[in-house]
Amino acid sequence: MFIIRWKVVMKLVKRIEKNNNISKVIEYYFLGKIPYLKKEKSLSGRKTFLFGFLVSDRPAKISTLINTLNYQDVLSDVSTGEFIKSPIDIVIPIYNGLEYLPDLFESIRLNTDLDYRIIAVNDCSTDYRVKDFLTEQMQLFSKKLLVIENEQNLGFVKSVNKALKLTKNHVCLLNTDVVLPKNWASKLFAPIFANDNTASVTPFSNAATIFSLPVMNIDNKFEQSLDEVNKALAKINPFAVNIDFPTGVGFCMAMNKDVINKIGILDEVFEKGYGEENDWCQRAVKNGFINTIAPDLFVWHKHGGSFASDEKKALIAKHSAIISKRYPNYEKDVRRSVMNKNYQSLHFLAEILYFSALADESLLWFDHSLGGGAETYTFRQIEKIKNQKLVLRLQDCNGKSFKLEYFYQNNKNSIFISYEDLTELSADINVGNIVLNNIADYTNNVSILKYIDKLKKIVKGRVTYLLHDYQCICPNINMVNNLGQYCCVKKLDNCSLCYKKIIKPAIKVASVAEFQTEWFKFLQNTADEIIAFSKASCDILVGIYPEIENKIKIIPHVIPHLREVQIAKHQKINIATLGNITLNKGADIVKNIDSILPDFPNINLVVVGKCKHKLKNSVILGKYDVANLPDIMEKHQIDIILIPSIWPETFSFTTSEAMDMGLSVACFGLGAPAERVALYKKGLVLDNFDAANILRNIVKHISDLKNADNLRGSRL
Repeated sequence: MFIIRWKVVMKLVKRIEKNNNISKVIEYYFLGKIPYLKKEKSLSGRKTFLFGFLVSDRPAKISTLINTLNYQDVLSDVSTGEFIKSPIDIVIPIYNGLEYLPDLFESIRLNTDLDYRIIAVNDCSTDYRVKDFLTEQMQLFSKKLLVIENEQNLGFVKSVNKALKLTKNHVCLLNTDVVLPKNWASKLFAPIFANDNTASVTPFSNAATIFSLPVMNIDNKFEQSLDEVNKALAKINPFAVNIDFPTGVGFCMAMNKDVINKIGILDEVFEKGYGEENDWCQRAVKNGFINTIAPDLFVWHKHGGSFASDEKKALIAKHSAIISKRYPNYEKDVRRSVMNKNYQSLHFLAEILYFSALADESLLWFDHSLGGGAETYTFRQIEKIKNQKLVLRLQDCNGKSFKLEYFYQNNKNSIFISYEDLTELSADINVGNIVLNNIADYTNNVSILKYIDKLKKIVKGRVTYLLHDYQCICPNINMVNNLGQYCCVKKLDNCSLCYKKIIKPAIKVASVAEFQTEWFKFLQNTADEIIAFSKASCDILVGIYPEIENKIKIIPHVIPHLREVQIAKHQKINIATLGNITLNKGADIVKNIDSILPDFPNINLVVVGKCKHKLKNSVILGKYDVANLPDIMEKHQIDIILIPSIWPETFSFTTSEAMDMGLSVACFGLGAPAERVALYKKGLVLDNFDAANILRNIVKHISDLKNADNLRGSRL
């Protein structure tokens, strides 16, 4: 053991990383050259590692994570028409890049909704066709286009300044490699019209560093409809939240003419570009002005179309040094603005709306956070549909909000959102289907059923209920009663009395009768379809609620294929259980079997996974990867898989996995496992829970199979 002398500790590095599109601050601490402490801070919480070991994992409090951007306000109908729309000047420095110019000028001509004048500066382009193109445009735009021909190449900044000196109105600085959508001008200049203190405004874009969508700080590919994306983002009210930034981005940046008059034009030390708009915006900040965003506007940007990448890298390095020297806090201020909760919320909202414009439809997926087969099903389904549909997975947060996690193609992100905000958001993202996968851990199960009914009426979509367990019948979800036994319920008469005797029910309810009544209303009136994964579970549900039989579809799970195992001949009988053996999964039965194993010296028990109880005579392997199951079976020479569940499972992945590997399977006469095992040639359906009887039946079953194989072999 040693003592850390804290006085010699040195913080060596602090940096921002990206994790699932959420910025994460990482701090490293060193003792000399030895890294000993690492702290990770993100929206989801804080983790601390000591010498590489996780010693603290604290999730952030919900109150600090809830989306502070009031979505209902964000979607308020605040028209930019309320503001005086003065004419604007559009400044475009041009050096070659003819391939971009037709689309740019066409988008200006067709999509600009304010009175405007273009000041285009041809910076002595070596491609003579550029001059010819601009001559043609002068005829097309008439007095709306002024073209300045530089006699020699002045560079980007000097060319822009040459135009800025001629401007009379608020200015839009445009790169040549952009395309503007309909009504772009009024959206871009609305913050300036609304607030004289606004120096610059930048829109969202596929390539705009901190204003990039859908992923910040990268150049995103964009092959979609520009108008469709802007139609989606138009739902955002640009005046809902006052967010300011240390800088704007000059590919498409509105500049307040009054600010230009006060602080001057661009600094020509930045020559061909990069850093000039950052410097100008920082000068504006020092003079009490702000730089902000037009969140309801998305402009396409090629990025890198102006000059070669090697030259750009050199300029970035050189000009970044100038910015750092002039404004020492600049980088820190940028990180702070990106991590601002309002901007995190706004950007997340923009991501959702952006993807809703691309997806065939959106899907709300109500889910629990308990793991297990229901969660496995969730992520397998998401993988199947996320290329076409935007999936919003929702989990409960103390009944006050949801954790909202979206998936679309290879994109995902998460945030916390209130019930009211989810309602407003759902109305605007083309929700076609609401799926209730599992809500066993929700604070108020009944309220969620009513909330989903409300959502259905708003979005006019279908509602699907997935029968992963029996929470729609029993608050203990597995219908295991207070004696630890499957209650074999046929009627609901005794449920209230039984529930009172259960020490820790899966779902806490004030009234079992109300709980069951609301579930029946949900199944009969709200749900459009009910998916059962076995006939056995369907029969149980229909036995309680016969009126919903016509809504039920039986669609068994499809599991990833596992190869058939090859088990060599050996003397002992090796039994295995699979998965996390909890009480309802038969932990007491496994414990009883373990206790009598000394009386059965020819039998071994291997728990592939975990067990609720400590076992003295068995091997517990712990967590495993399903893909490795065949190798594990062969290593331990497993003869038979025991499925010890004491409740009627609705499917049982482990049963299917065992059969897929070609192993013998034993289970009790309950639910989906028994339904399949009874038809399986190597299956054994056990008639009671007695440990000694289970082992005797397994010994006989294995012996019968071997005799049958020997008989078959002799005939051959």
